[in-house]
Amino acid sequence: MMKREDFIFAIGFDGNKAIVDKRSRSRYAKLDTRSLADKGFFRAAYRSSVYESDIASADYVLEKYNDVSPVKYEKSSDLDKVFGVQPPSDDITGVRAI
Repeated sequence: MMKREDFIFAIGFDGNKAIVDKRSRSRYAKLDTRSLADKGFFRAAYRSSVYESDIASADYVLEKYNDVSPVKYEKSSDLDKVFGVQPPSDDITGVRAI
């Protein structure tokens, strides 16, 4: 399984490898979900809540996102489509940081 910091800063996939934003990972990997959302890193914050299976954190991200978004979403699961997030997969066996 991918490490949390790799999952939340993954920007794409190449076969069974995750492509990870190295700069963001090194700067912000230590932040928890709420701190990421408070700083405006909504995609990373939502990915963090998905990785941790934390519905309360996902709802917090939704609330913060709705505060700044012109489109208001009702359920945190709506953010799956907004940010293109899927649960972590065991099929990902490597990471490439760029």
